[in-house]
Amino acid sequence: MKQFRLFLILFFSLSLIACEQKTLYLTPETKGCLYSSETKKPLSHLIGHVGYSLADDNTFATKLDNNGCFIISPKTKCYYYIEPNVQKYSEIAPQIYIYFESFQPKSIDYSKFVWQQVPENISGTYNYRKINVGIIYLDPEKP
Repeated sequence: MKQFRLFLILFFSLSLIACEQKTLYLTPETKGCLYSSETKKPLSHLIGHVGYSLADDNTFATKLDNNGCFIISPKTKCYYYIEPNVQKYSEIAPQIYIYFESFQPKSIDYSKFVWQQVPENISGTYNYRKINVGIIYLDPEKP
């Protein structure tokens, strides 16, 4: 009887541990600011697209603040017990895609910022990482 109780306690405690949600961070949280290359001033309060993937048809979800700054939330994959295969996510290009009306689209490789700003002990998909890409200048669209 004592062994059965011990088995139940062990079973339920392992079940509780398995039910805890875990998160894999596939990309870092990214901060930066957008400026006009002509005026050298921030693009304040514009609505456009800044993200880790290309914009869907006319999907503009990013609003710049007063200083022209943005924050991109990390792409995550959550799981409970069985860890997902992250091999298929390893092909995500380390790119930030930027599109605002009246400006030429731009893509930025953020991998150099990860190497410079994220310490080795917190690199990888298990840790929440933050990077700052600084000021990005956008060229106006050519007529």
